[in-house]
This record gives sequence, structure tokens and C-alpha cells, in this order.
Amino acid sequence: MKTSHDILEKIGGRTGYTVPDGYFDSVRSKILQNLPEYQEPGPEKLSLWKKVQPYIYMAAMFAGIWCMMKMFHMMTTSDLSLDNPPESIALAMADADHTEWMMPSDNSDMFMLEEDICSQYSSIDEFKTDFDSFEP
Repeated sequence: MKTSHDILEKIGGRTGYTVPDGYFDSVRSKILQNLPEYQEPGPEKLSLWKKVQPYIYMAAMFAGIWCMMKMFHMMTTSDLSLDNPPESIALAMADADHTEWMMPSDNSDMFMLEEDICSQYSSIDEFKTDFDSFEP
């Protein structure tokens, strides 16, 4: 005897669920009859907080941005201030007494080489032509 393992063949292809005739024709009208009447809500009265809330949030946002900018400004290490303007820095650097901190002694050979090159050439074009024609 042959046994069938296909369930749909056993039940004849039916699922077992049925819908009464004309059910979907009348279901919409039955649902609408059972719903309560819709009442439109009246205008909502805004409290003082609801009126002022956007402005307070905007002020808090700008205060936060100001605090961030203040922190970024405090984190920068700048020696310039009203007591130390750029003009006085330039004058201090031009002063002959401050040459020791401008030119450290360990780099003096580099500065002497620069002076030698400057004394040999009268223009940058002369240096450029010698540099381009140089072969090691």
C-alpha cells in the first residue's frame, strides 16, 4: 500500500477556512455603524511655556556656541595680547641686543652658508641659472 506524505493531497487542496457569501459587501457598513461620532477638537490654548520655549532653546543654543568658542580661544597658546602687540614683537626682533635668541649657536653654520650665497649672487636669476646648470 502506498502512503502519501503530501498534506494538500490528503485534504483535497482546501485550507479549511471559508468566508460567508457577501461578507465583504456588508462588513464596511457594519464597522462604520459601530464607530462613535467624530468630534473635532477645538483650538488649543498655548501656555506661557509653550510660547516662550522656542526662544529659550535658541538662546541656550547660542550660549552653548559662545561657550565652545570661548573654550577654543582659551585652548590656543598665543603669546599675543594687548600688552604684547605684533608691532612690539617686530621691534624686539629687529633690536641688535636680541640676536642671541634669534640665531642659536648650533645653527650658525647654516646662517654663514646663507651669507656666503648672498654675497656671491646679486640676483635670484643668477642663482637659478647656476643651480639649474649644476651637475654632481
